Amino acid sequence: MDMFTPSRASFLTVLSAALFVGTVPAFAQSASGEGTPVSTPITASAIVQPALGDVQQCLSDLNIARWKAPSEVRNAAQQNAASIQRDVANTLPSLLSQADASPGVVPPVFSVYRNIDALYDVLLRLSETAVLAAPQNESDALYSSLQKLEAARTRLGDTILSASQEREAQLVKLQAAVKAATAVQAPATPAKTAVVDDGPAATPTVKKKKKPAAKPPATGSPAAAPSPSG
Repeated sequence: MDMFTPSRASFLTVLSAALFVGTVPAFAQSASGEGTPVSTPITASAIVQPALGDVQQCLSDLNIARWKAPSEVRNAAQQNAASIQRDVANTLPSLLSQADASPGVVPPVFSVYRNIDALYDVLLRLSETAVLAAPQNESDALYSSLQKLEAARTRLGDTILSASQEREAQLVKLQAAVKAATAVQAPATPAKTAVVDDGPAATPTVKKKKKPAAKPPATGSPAAAPSPSG
């Protein structure tokens, strides 16, 4: 969208929440309990379309060419009004369709919020110019449209934020349940026996017995008697 630059503080708040969670549930309070019907989701279109319709009607009733202001001021106001009309007529419908088709996903609905936030800034500039240059009825109509758009933007941002907080709480409960189930199902780990490896066993030393030394013949023993002759 041309000329639109998001700069609102609430935009940053919702952006932080959206990036932290990643996805949000449908924009509705879902009842708990098996068999309980779930309420119809509140779509992004349901939140912002009434305000957008009021803005379109207000802009079509303006006669900026007759505002009491220099030509460059009137030209800038006409450009702002034309940009808002193009955005509401051409850009936002497709964004809203994507968001309504996926109410549980952050990126589509957040794109709508970002666009509405930028559109609000341009409408604010146009309204401030009208206070100084436009007839009272046109200035009042612009201010009323601005307030309605602000209310729609705030509601959309609060819805995204509250849904994100709800999803965060659900994730915490789910993580706790998974951790508890894992602890119950985990088998007991058998105790390990420590084995000390001292290397190969030492071979016992076998001592060899020494043979006894041979005894020498006795000395000085009488000579054998000669056998008698004849």
